[in-house]
Amino acid sequence: MTYNNLIAALVIMLALCAVPSMAADPSTTVEGQLGVTDVAIDPGVFMYGDSGTVKVTVTNTGTTSVAIARAKLYSNELDVMGDENYGSVGSIGPGNSLQFTFTVTADAADGIYYPLFYLDLRDASSLRYRVPVKVENTGLSVSVTDRPDAFTSGKKEDITIMVGNPRENTVNGVVITPAMNGYETTETSHFIGTLEADQAAEATFAVTPYVETPMEFTVHYRNGMNDHEVTIAVPVIFGTDRKQAETVLNNIAVTPEGDHYIVTGDVTNAGLEDAKSVVVTTGAPAVPVDPYRSYVVGALEPDDFASFEVTFYAEPETEDIQLVTNYKDKDGNLYSSQLTLPLESAAVSDKKSPVAGDDLPIVWIVVVLICAAVVAGVIYYSWKKK
Repeated sequence: MTYNNLIAALVIMLALCAVPSMAADPSTTVEGQLGVTDVAIDPGVFMYGDSGTVKVTVTNTGTTSVAIARAKLYSNELDVMGDENYGSVGSIGPGNSLQFTFTVTADAADGIYYPLFYLDLRDASSLRYRVPVKVENTGLSVSVTDRPDAFTSGKKEDITIMVGNPRENTVNGVVITPAMNGYETTETSHFIGTLEADQAAEATFAVTPYVETPMEFTVHYRNGMNDHEVTIAVPVIFGTDRKQAETVLNNIAVTPEGDHYIVTGDVTNAGLEDAKSVVVTTGAPAVPVDPYRSYVVGALEPDDFASFEVTFYAEPETEDIQLVTNYKDKDGNLYSSQLTLPLESAAVSDKKSPVAGDDLPIVWIVVVLICAAVVAGVIYYSWKKK
């Protein structure tokens, strides 16, 4: 074999060895092996300014490894970070998956955006996939579902707050916190936790106002890893609660007894709530005396009534006295009402002056003396006739 023939034979042998390699690695076959099999977006729906993650999972369904040069997420509307971590990815083996995570900040108006996931393969081909990201700025809905008709300074009342989630995604870490601006609460906060889409939850706070300042309740929650809050104010105006207990005195009679008076009557609860620890007594200028300085009626349900009896002393020139009724509500708040009671029809008897009852013995004494005289006269007359 000459030298030229030897060179030609080597060239042919190298060509025969190269053909199988070129046929096993065409670009179309590599692209067919890779596919996006999962996309996870957290939060599910962004609010304005929220940061979150977009996770793209790529799976190699072929039988050979595929070399990946880099991965990126492109968007003109959203801020994307984290793609610098995928400048040199490496290879993805057959049957394996790789997950690419990007940080996205939604500094955009409400809408649906489609950032492009781009996978650059080393064989000069690529994989492209549009990822839909939704931005919707609606927050949680907060409302007052129960509150008293009117507040009273220092009286404990219940206020119920409802929190609803009108968003399409779940929010978590929901906490209601009352602001201590002029009132007290027994709860410093109420934890609700997770709220699914279109779900609502309620929380009741026992509050005691002292000034007519709106009560504020702030709802804290997280959309993904982003903190948000919304505040609601409940106006506070002091007035009379239309449901509270109301004591009414009826059938009152004042009777003098010796040097003091006796007052009897009925006390009725004309309100819509229970009146507890009901006590009837007298106020100035009357001076309570025994045996009934004050009369403890006890609890009265709505429309219930009970009789009472109190005794007091008043100076002879006294024209009016005060009849006082005290009661408490279920929380121990004390309420008091007064009724003016005239004494003109019930004068106290004077011990030094004769009274109607004192005339009766004298009359009987006279009758007895007359009868005795008659009997004595009859006896004397009979004796004299003998």
